[in-house]
Amino acid sequence: MLADLNLEGLEALCEGKFKKLPQCMNPAREKYVRKTDASLVYPFGRHTIDNIAKKAGAIIEVKGCIAYDTDAINRYLDNMRLPAEM
Repeated sequence: MLADLNLEGLEALCEGKFKKLPQCMNPAREKYVRKTDASLVYPFGRHTIDNIAKKAGAIIEVKGCIAYDTDAINRYLDNMRLPAEM
């Protein structure tokens, strides 16, 4: 079924029709993330990640720009993990 699929010219046809996706951030790679990008990095809503960052002590404010320390958030989330059930 996939052998019948012809993709020639598809890039030219779709050129300029799609929005560019934001760069995916990896918390294992990024030390700090902006507050606005935190909900893209972690699988939580905006308000939930704000509360987690506050409880984890991960908020860094520099000249009005707020960043979150991903190491502190990751440590906090690891401590919240429930024990495995056998």
